[in-house]
Amino acid sequence: MGTPLQVGVGLIAAGGAVLIGQSLWEVWRAAQARARRPNSTTPHGNPPPKVAHAVLTPEETQYKRIIILGDIHGCPDELQSLLDKVQYRQGVDLLLSVGDLVNKGPDSEKVLKMAKELGMQAVRGNHDDAAVEAFRAWLSGRDMPKPAKHHWVPGLEESLAALLADLPFTLQLPAYNVILVHAGLVPGMPLEQQLWTDLEKMRDVMPAAETGLADEAAAALKAGAPVDSLPTGDFDWGAAEAALAEVAAAAAKDRAAGQRPASGSGSSGGGGAPAGSPHAGSAGQAAAAQQEAEPGLPPQLQLRGREQPSPLGRAWASVWPGPLHVFFGHDAKRRLQRHPAATGLDTGCVYGGQLTAAVLPPLDEQGRPLEQRLNLPPDAEAITLASSLPAYLVSVPSKEVHSDKFLKPEQQKRGQQQELAKLHTRQALAAHPHHAQHAQHAEQQSTAAAAAPKSAADKKQE
Repeated sequence: MGTPLQVGVGLIAAGGAVLIGQSLWEVWRAAQARARRPNSTTPHGNPPPKVAHAVLTPEETQYKRIIILGDIHGCPDELQSLLDKVQYRQGVDLLLSVGDLVNKGPDSEKVLKMAKELGMQAVRGNHDDAAVEAFRAWLSGRDMPKPAKHHWVPGLEESLAALLADLPFTLQLPAYNVILVHAGLVPGMPLEQQLWTDLEKMRDVMPAAETGLADEAAAALKAGAPVDSLPTGDFDWGAAEAALAEVAAAAAKDRAAGQRPASGSGSSGGGGAPAGSPHAGSAGQAAAAQQEAEPGLPPQLQLRGREQPSPLGRAWASVWPGPLHVFFGHDAKRRLQRHPAATGLDTGCVYGGQLTAAVLPPLDEQGRPLEQRLNLPPDAEAITLASSLPAYLVSVPSKEVHSDKFLKPEQQKRGQQQELAKLHTRQALAAHPHHAQHAQHAEQQSTAAAAAPKSAADKKQE
């Protein structure tokens, strides 16, 4: 950030009328405040989408089969094969995507045209956001960032660029208790407080109180230090997971009572409906009304998102407690991820892996699944959502390798070292006396809860 004088001179050079009635000091302070706001622009410097957190209401999803696609990355042939395999019917099914429609594959523009024609609704991936940045640069005559990756952007139809620019960061389906995000959600943090960078790019979470130590461990690992020499920290993951379970339970109870969640589990209903939906108009007002944060985890147990895996971190989905079931992409290295309340659908299509979809059954007016209307292929894999509703995974193989990123020996070696470092941290923490006592206490509480007599309310709910 420049000095007040530099900011003022820059504004005058740009047309200085904005300085009328304002001191240079006020302008400088306002510019500083904008720079500190984490969600003032998208991670790639684009204007925010019309709706950051979109919602498909139960009325919009009722009696419709839901098809949620993994990362397509400009691979139209595999997209068509998967749609054929699940027998997609436009107008009967809802076609959704966890983002990264473009880049790396052979024909990003064709994928965008298909998305537009098929009525696909997607959330914003980091590559989608980067493509918007490249398009804006090309449109204004500036040099495009990463021109080799964005070779397809110059001359792109403005309607297709607008499709990408309007993508929200999350999309909720309340009837299923499901949320879509490209990369991830930080457990224990209300939705409206989640950083857009995390929603687009995170893979791991790490203890907020140990960020410096995590950076030190990551730097040492990269420099070739032995795994058993890395710092491991002293974070009590058992206590964090117990606290997260309490937060999720409170949120689920509030949802069952028809109230807004009382504490942060990433499960707030903030935001509006997709752009163009009749429910999108009040999205800004809804978000503004929810600026006040709800309490989440205590400071010593709070987590932070991390794009690159950290020796002190864990896959965010492995500690996500619900009550929302998250469908996400972005993490091709880990391929298909199955967790109790999160499912990772990036199975590396562009890397020679597969393109995967999750298929959710239509629901009737009472929210009961109509599984006879699923039209599934024989090799569909059944999973259970956090809401106990059924879902099914369907995949098609890639037709060719368009990126050999994960086939390179140095990448494979780095991945192995990262996993060994995580294992070293887990073993060191498990041997810590305080953590062992906490695990034993949690087990005793669980046993006592199972043996306790049920309340009248519990029996009624059963």
